[in-house]
Amino acid sequence: MTTPRPDSCDLCGLPLRFGNYTAEYGAQRFAFCCAGCRMVYAMLMEASESPDPSQFKASDLYRRCLEAGVVPASEADLEPVDHDVLPAPQPACNAADTQTLPVQWVVSGMWCPACAWVVETALGKVDGVCHATCDFSTDRLNCRYDPKKTDPDTIAAAVGSLGYSPLPAGGDAGSALERRAFIRLVICALLSSNVMMLSWSLYSGFFTFLSSQDIRFISWPIVVLATVVMVYGGGPLLRKSWWGLRSAAPGMETLVCLGAGTAYIYSLHNFWVGSWHLYFDTATMLITLVLLGKMLESKAKSNVRKDLEGFLALQPTKVRLCSTRFPDGRFVDLSQLAPGDRFRVAANEVVPADGRVLAGTGVVDTSAVTGESRPETVGQGNGITSGTRLIKGDITVEAVRVGTDALLGQMIQIIESGLAKRTPIESRTDRWLAVFVPVMAGLAAATVVLAHAMGLTWEQAFVRSLTVLVIACPCALGIAIPLARVAGMSAAGRQGILVRDFEAFERATSVDSVVFDKTGTLTYGRWALTGVKPLGNKSAEDVLALAAGLELDVDHAVARALTAFVKAEGIEPARVRQRRVEEKGVKGFCGADALKIGAAGFALPGKNGDNPAAVQPDGLSRVYLSANGHACALFEFGDALRPGVIELVGALQKKGIDLHLVSGDGQDTTQTVARQVGIPSARGGLLPAEKADYVARLQACGARVAMVGDGINDAPALAMADFSAAVHRHAALARQAAAVTFMRSDPAQFLDFLALAQKVNAKVAQNLGCAWIYNMLSIPIAMSGWLNPLVAATAMLLSSLTVIGNTLLLVRRR
Repeated sequence: MTTPRPDSCDLCGLPLRFGNYTAEYGAQRFAFCCAGCRMVYAMLMEASESPDPSQFKASDLYRRCLEAGVVPASEADLEPVDHDVLPAPQPACNAADTQTLPVQWVVSGMWCPACAWVVETALGKVDGVCHATCDFSTDRLNCRYDPKKTDPDTIAAAVGSLGYSPLPAGGDAGSALERRAFIRLVICALLSSNVMMLSWSLYSGFFTFLSSQDIRFISWPIVVLATVVMVYGGGPLLRKSWWGLRSAAPGMETLVCLGAGTAYIYSLHNFWVGSWHLYFDTATMLITLVLLGKMLESKAKSNVRKDLEGFLALQPTKVRLCSTRFPDGRFVDLSQLAPGDRFRVAANEVVPADGRVLAGTGVVDTSAVTGESRPETVGQGNGITSGTRLIKGDITVEAVRVGTDALLGQMIQIIESGLAKRTPIESRTDRWLAVFVPVMAGLAAATVVLAHAMGLTWEQAFVRSLTVLVIACPCALGIAIPLARVAGMSAAGRQGILVRDFEAFERATSVDSVVFDKTGTLTYGRWALTGVKPLGNKSAEDVLALAAGLELDVDHAVARALTAFVKAEGIEPARVRQRRVEEKGVKGFCGADALKIGAAGFALPGKNGDNPAAVQPDGLSRVYLSANGHACALFEFGDALRPGVIELVGALQKKGIDLHLVSGDGQDTTQTVARQVGIPSARGGLLPAEKADYVARLQACGARVAMVGDGINDAPALAMADFSAAVHRHAALARQAAAVTFMRSDPAQFLDFLALAQKVNAKVAQNLGCAWIYNMLSIPIAMSGWLNPLVAATAMLLSSLTVIGNTLLLVRRR
């Protein structure tokens, strides 16, 4: 390996005129003239198992980066700027400007974080690119650009010139379909507007004195334009309509095609016989408005899925795997990671698997998983979950659960299955749609007969029936529930609530009784120090230091709880000599004081006491600390309540909900916790099956029961309840039986979900109500002849937009 020279760059050879950017590989330190050279050098080192730095300047990667301006071509390129920062966008191109457009790609071919930096830097030099961020761990590139200066193809070509392959984030097929749909809408809109203009010329009487042959000759452009719209724009609708009829499930497309097709064929007949009563404008505008509605619906779905898509994109595709050969880690495909493997996570990277921190410290952002925005500090011995992002630091982690067994993998599976699942009310709507189409076709036919029987001409009767077909569109019914479902799951995810079953929204608002499990739900589910009461002239910190010094390295529940508490508080244990562990406590000396910690009878001569870990009637275990026979402190141990539990109970009681507490612990302990939080009914000593029986007895009395537990031991009761919620506990997600999971491990999220469920149910009811009211009012009006087909087509579009806009209110950002 070449010896680094302190006066010139170890990659490009230019002098270190404006800075000295360094990096260490093995035991050697290298110097670079700019951050670009340092990053490219890192990429070249990572690209080969046996790198030869002397050949780096001859590599294709170096040449491509040189052409893109990532590395300097001459000393003139080394300006005194901070190369660690992406070049600032041009003033005329503001990322927040409404004139800029977003685009996202999945970039394949990156093999280390330096690749992402190089992509960002190269795009920063492309004229018209306002902002570019590339995430190496997920292969995602997000970019905003000024369409007046550049376009996505140019940006993709800039990325491709570096040797990477940018692909649309949604996949080529989906992106191409959206692009074709937009082009189809634009073309149909332009052609339909011309059909409208020419038709208006006929209707206005400009050509009243022309003969039938002249009218037919002038109407030829209308026929041609309308035919293009019907074939090109209506082709997808016709195919869906045909397959719907073949499967005996006619939908919205069937009615649209029936209305537009009837108007088109009838107009062809009138055109052939020389009549100027043509309805090509109705047919083409109906097709165009439906295409517009479909595009707006697609945009709305994309909007409500935005948070879910961002969450699904959290899953990293690679991991920096540590091995004997590469102790500092080398990036490999995530599929190669197995439980027990060690991997590194650096700042701004997403943790790819659940594990335990072996070395290093860092600050993690768990908001994407739990909804909690407050960062957490992790260090050696702490657990860490997949999907969290390391804000700063560098840690080495031992993988415990990977792939679909990890927390993030389980959450993604649950969300995807929840989105795919059909609910009973949605299936009922589908059945309504299957009946709705033939009924509307029958009403249209009846309208023709009745109108003609009332003295109207066949042409007037036909226009009425055509108006009925056009206005009776079931689009609002078809999108009411699916859109609200996705919006509800998206809003819940932002609050750290994982929804498995959409029916949970409907069931949650109907409960009148709630059964809480105690251990792990209202309490933390672990024995810990809950209270410190100094009894002498020493402070709480002093007595904790003495107690921790006595219990140091003792294998006992009291010792473990004390040690964990003082470590979390940052208290240094006192130096205690001549320590001696006995049956009921520990004794030793600190300075001139003889210390004892344990039961009252052990620590305080003359007092009776039991085992220090024994539970008292109030659910707490008490341990005394004494110095020279005098009491210094009283320590209370137990299963501490989670914050906000008392407020949660009070809020539910104000709603008139009957509350119950069940537990596998003893009746005294369970009753004590119930009194603390204010729950009137408590049952202890119950096995999991007995908890389910308890829920069943409440249901037998007519109660609608919600069960809130930890998700595993309470599985039978959760399955029995009308609504079930689980407080998340570590890796139990895949085995939980609850409809929703509170990812922040906070039972108070039950109130958040109740409030959200009321909003979601209100939107579903409003959407269905609007759809039915619209149809019940508009169809009789159309049958009466007060509307024409063109007005009916516009009303049909507005009904769909009403449902879409109403649902979008659910996902408004605060």
